[in-house]
Amino acid sequence: MIATPGPPNVETITVDAGPPAAAFIAVNTPFISVKVCVPGTTTCQTIDHIEIDTGSIGLRILADAPLTVALPVATDTGGNPMAECLQFADGTSFGSLAVADIQLPVSGETATGVTVQIIGDTTYPTIPPDCGPGTTTENTVAAFGAKGILGVGPFIDDCNSTGNCPIPTPGNPQFATYYSCPTPSTCADATASVMQQLPNPVILFGIDNNGVIVELPAVGAAGATTVSGSLVFGIGTRTNNALGTATVLPADPFTGFVTGTYKGTAYIDSFLDTGSNGNFFTDTSLTQCTTSTGFYCPASTMSESATLQGTTTTTLMANFDVANAETLFSTLSYSAFSNIGGTNPDTKGFDLGLPFFYGHNVFTAIEGNSISGSMGPFFAY
Repeated sequence: MIATPGPPNVETITVDAGPPAAAFIAVNTPFISVKVCVPGTTTCQTIDHIEIDTGSIGLRILADAPLTVALPVATDTGGNPMAECLQFADGTSFGSLAVADIQLPVSGETATGVTVQIIGDTTYPTIPPDCGPGTTTENTVAAFGAKGILGVGPFIDDCNSTGNCPIPTPGNPQFATYYSCPTPSTCADATASVMQQLPNPVILFGIDNNGVIVELPAVGAAGATTVSGSLVFGIGTRTNNALGTATVLPADPFTGFVTGTYKGTAYIDSFLDTGSNGNFFTDTSLTQCTTSTGFYCPASTMSESATLQGTTTTTLMANFDVANAETLFSTLSYSAFSNIGGTNPDTKGFDLGLPFFYGHNVFTAIEGNSISGSMGPFFAY
C-alpha cells in the first residue's frame, strides 16, 4: 500500500527522465521538489527534480538549477566561509556551504537553519586539488542529472555524527571533505564540527524525524515512462508509517552496511540505496554490456536472489531480475526499469538500488532512534 501524498508527512516521488538541462536521460532516479528560503523570511524558491537518496546525507542544490535566492553563507569559527567536496559512486561535487530554511511543499514538513551545499557555486571557482582527483566532476545540472540531491540516509550527519569531520590523511580517505575559504580561490582543508557538517534534514523535522519510507509501485519487465510514489517521513510516528509486518535488518552503526550473500559469497558492504539506478553486484557468469559500460546484458532475463542479514541473526530474501540493459535503454521514452543490473567496483559490495524498491515499501531508520524495539540505523521491508 502506498500512502497518499499530502500533510502532514507524505511527499510525492516522481521517477522521470530528469530535468531538461541534464545531458542524459535519467534512469531510475526518484525526484521530489524542495522549497528553500532565506532563513526567517518569506524569500523562497521551489526547486524541482531534487533526487531522493537514501545512500547519502544532506540537502545539496546545483547553483545552475538555477538557485536564485541569495542564501547566507555558512562560516567556521574564524568567520571564514566554508565549502565541501563530496564523493559519490560516480563522481565528485564541490561547492560552498550556506544556511536555509526548507519546506517539503506537498507534505508541509519544515526545518529551519539547515546547512546546505551549493554545488558548482561560481563564487568559488577553484576546485581544491584533493577534491576527488581523477574522478568525474559533477558540478552542473548537465553532469549531475538533477537539480540537487536530498540525502535521507541512516545517519545524522554526512561525515561524523558523534565528533568532528577530520581533515583526510593519506590512507584515510573519506567521502566528505570540508574546507575553510578565506578567499574564494584559497579553500584549505578544515575540520568540521558536528554543527558545521551537513545534517540529515529529516532529524530537524518536528515529529517525523527518525527515518523515511520509500513507497513505489511495481514496474513491469518492459519498464515505464514515469512512476509516481510516496516518500513518507517518520517511522512509527503516525498511523501511516508503522513498521507493520516489515522485517528489520539492523545495520552496522559505523558504516550503515548489512551483509548480502549472493551465490554463496558474503558481501559485507551491502545496502539499499535509492541513489543507485541499478542493482550493482559481482557475477562473472553474467554477460557485460559492450556499449552501456558497467551494466549487465544477459541474452535472456535472469532471475536472481540474495540473502540479507544485519547485525542480528534475522535474514531477508531479496529477489530481483537482470535483463539486457542495452535492450531496455533503447526504449528512450522509458525512465523506470525494475530489472537493471550492473557490476560493482567494491569487491565487498552488494548494492540494491532503485530497481529493488519498485513494489516494496523500504524503511531507512536513522541512527540513535529506538523504533518498535529496534535501534537505528536499520533497513526494513
